[in-house]
Amino acid sequence: MSHRRNSRLLFGIFVLYCLIAPAAKPAFAGEKTDLIETGAFRVDTLPFLRTGVQTHQFCSYDRAGDNYDAFYFPLYTDTNGECVIFDAMGPGCLYRQQMNIWFGAPVYKGIQIRFYFDDEPKPRIDMDVSTFFSTNNPIFQPPLAIDGFDLQKKRDRFRNLYHPMFFKKRLKVALSAEPGGPTTLLEPWTGPAGKHPYHNNSTCHWYQYTYQLFTDDPGLDSWTPEAGRRMMPDLIEAWNVNNNAKAVQGCKEKRVASKINAGKTATLWKTREAGAIMALHFKIAPTNNADALFNSWLKITFDRAAHPQIEAPLGCFFGIYRTKLQASYASLLLGWSNNEAYCYFPMPFWKSALIQIENRGKGGVAVSATVDCKTASAMPYPQQDCGYLFADYHREDPRVEGRDYTYLEASNCSGQVVGHVVGRWNTCCEENERTYFDGSETPWIEGDGFEDDQGMGWGLTWGPPALTLPVFGAPTGRVGSGGLYRFLLPDRYCFSGGIKHGHQTYGPHTPIGDEGHYRVGAEESVTFWYGHLWPQLIKTDKLDVGSLQSEAAHGYQAEGDVVRTNGAWWYDGEFNNVLLKTPAIVDQGVSFTNGSSFTVGISADNQGVRLRRRSDKANNRQEARVFIDGQLVTEHPWYSVDYDRTYRNIRWLDSDFEVPAGYTKGKSKINIRIEFVSSETGRWDEYRYWIYSYSTAGRKARNAK
Repeated sequence: MSHRRNSRLLFGIFVLYCLIAPAAKPAFAGEKTDLIETGAFRVDTLPFLRTGVQTHQFCSYDRAGDNYDAFYFPLYTDTNGECVIFDAMGPGCLYRQQMNIWFGAPVYKGIQIRFYFDDEPKPRIDMDVSTFFSTNNPIFQPPLAIDGFDLQKKRDRFRNLYHPMFFKKRLKVALSAEPGGPTTLLEPWTGPAGKHPYHNNSTCHWYQYTYQLFTDDPGLDSWTPEAGRRMMPDLIEAWNVNNNAKAVQGCKEKRVASKINAGKTATLWKTREAGAIMALHFKIAPTNNADALFNSWLKITFDRAAHPQIEAPLGCFFGIYRTKLQASYASLLLGWSNNEAYCYFPMPFWKSALIQIENRGKGGVAVSATVDCKTASAMPYPQQDCGYLFADYHREDPRVEGRDYTYLEASNCSGQVVGHVVGRWNTCCEENERTYFDGSETPWIEGDGFEDDQGMGWGLTWGPPALTLPVFGAPTGRVGSGGLYRFLLPDRYCFSGGIKHGHQTYGPHTPIGDEGHYRVGAEESVTFWYGHLWPQLIKTDKLDVGSLQSEAAHGYQAEGDVVRTNGAWWYDGEFNNVLLKTPAIVDQGVSFTNGSSFTVGISADNQGVRLRRRSDKANNRQEARVFIDGQLVTEHPWYSVDYDRTYRNIRWLDSDFEVPAGYTKGKSKINIRIEFVSSETGRWDEYRYWIYSYSTAGRKARNAK
């Protein structure tokens, strides 16, 4: 049964020299600080669940819902004239930087990239932008970085850098100027793509910056060049594919084999004791046979669950492209070569484990496997801190134009997505990732093209040899089709109540300006995530600002210059009324200059609270202080930032604020005061509030079934 579930050459010579110095080994994976910096890059930490963590991304995607991503480059222009591309209030950590910047283009000459930590006037990094995204930068070291130069076509295509840059208070990343200068189009282009005023212009550059925010201050200091130096040896070691053998140290190895007739299911391996599967190696016969690989389903069940946590065709689980079986690859977690496959995802369990093969094909298959498992006494995964590995298979043939292809759609559950393997046929590159967390209608992750979302640029075609790196690659990439993988290590997608993880689907009628250019095609994927089938986050109240009845029930008051407002707009994402026509969301709200207050209900057993507010993103960079029962939340302000302009009435924005448990523990209701600080219009707006409690109620309800 198939089922889908709910990271100025200020430190140049100095750091380069210091890289030679020995660095201390990281602490054990169970320590929380080690899950944020070096530990976040290690495979052995994947089962540890990240509570109080929210994953976000700044990206230069087309805010009008089309495919002209390059023309929405800066979030805003700062008062000093710098072009801001990243601006987040901490505590948080920037993990992944993907940029289409090319050494040879004159447009990038003399442009600096600057990293401002904690509102310091002097940047801790001030470097030529092309130098920063090159091996002349001491922290731009393989395999944590790739310069994306295509040796076959002799051209630059993209740059990637994975490095943990923790910021305690704030991180702002800016360019000294926008390469090529700012675009002057004030309205979306609706003519043919080839006649766009900036077609083939020097403004073709874009970026993705993936980061996490933390509810509680983990006690770390903001990143420094010296800290980056100390971490480099261990970061490089963490992504060394040749060190996979270390994963099985201390394991008991079991070799098994079975012949499975058509329509039958065979048990390969089982145990009734706690442990952790640390590695799997498979051989399948007949050799390189599509029926054997894709009609033989791998099913792994932990702790006697009602349904297998892992259920997928063997070939799909191991990332094999079903129309090019001989294509091989070796990544940090999965690999395939000469009819042999491996998996190094750690799989902890606390009662039992069962590995089965179900033959859904027409002929017999023979499977031989090696299972490396740590017993309970050697297992490093406490049940209260860790989750099960899930692998969800999904296929659409054909896909549906205008509707997002969904890798994973899971509700009433919690955990973290850690990667996917994908096969695509007759598809295109220009399909942005869109990932929604915990019921938010605003995608916290939005991409700027399918190949960019997978870590590449200007198509999936590469080589020979094919692009196969530790955490991303395209063993059989061809323009926008082929087989590929991306693992979210360290940039896990953490969710507390549910997740919808996918991307756009283009076709002959989309996108605007490129009609007739694309095909719908087919796609299949296996998405890997750790977690549990219960939510940590539960909605406990809602305030409808604009409804006098709801305002009265919550004792709502607004202060200063108060104006009642109305909006009939759309959210970014699948339902933005561009590719897929949908009705506007109509809502009433309040805009003010001073503040507001209201009382809401929360769970008495809460371990913290999340506030979600519907706002108008046309009013950019809104900041406020939040008080709970008169006490200021000092960990962070409420701050939201997006692109400076809006288009086609795509204006709704869901913005979240995390309240640490110290302000709410033991309470069943709280009084919230919003104290306005600043915004582009000099006002704060609020249309609706949703109140969520971090609670054990979901787990208790699940266990009671």
